[in-house]
Amino acid sequence: MAEQQRKHPEVDAALGRRRTRLGTIWIVALLALPFAGLAVSAGAGLHPGVPLVITGPAALVGFVLISEMPTGRERGQTSGSLLTARTTTGPRTVDLARIERVRLLTSFSRGGVSDRVVLVRDSNGVLLGLREQTDVRRVRRALDRRAPNGGPPRVSGAAAAYLGMTPGGTARHTVLSWLATVLGICCYLGAVAVLARAV
Repeated sequence: MAEQQRKHPEVDAALGRRRTRLGTIWIVALLALPFAGLAVSAGAGLHPGVPLVITGPAALVGFVLISEMPTGRERGQTSGSLLTARTTTGPRTVDLARIERVRLLTSFSRGGVSDRVVLVRDSNGVLLGLREQTDVRRVRRALDRRAPNGGPPRVSGAAAAYLGMTPGGTARHTVLSWLATVLGICCYLGAVAVLARAV
């Protein structure tokens, strides 16, 4: 397995951008399925519960993929400043010497925080999520080496704290992320319920 992981080739930036867009399209499509199903049921005279039984699980998958789609499924491999990792839509390569933006994505489960992912976007427009601590340290070193004349990358406060670049922790980010997650799911389910009643 380790030998196979070392064989991932570097991915062209254009292909990486396509895979980034493809991941976004998949998520949006899955989350839109319940609304599309309800629209179809209205035209066909079906009970609104019928499409929801079919499309509801797809929407659940869409929520899960929000964090999983851009994230490397294994520790990345480096070649110079290039970091390559396999994602759900295929391998992507980000240039750590050309980091444009860094954010922190926090996911939750019934037990609390289930995952933290460092989302890195380079100047080529490729987005890659990194959860392995080895890769997280690579990002930190790359940010420390970033030349001032290259323009400072935009690093969110939560990402900077998680990377150990600023004092403090991620408690505020965690609370806000939890609230955003709960409110987002509630608003989404509310919109589906309103449309279902209208149908």
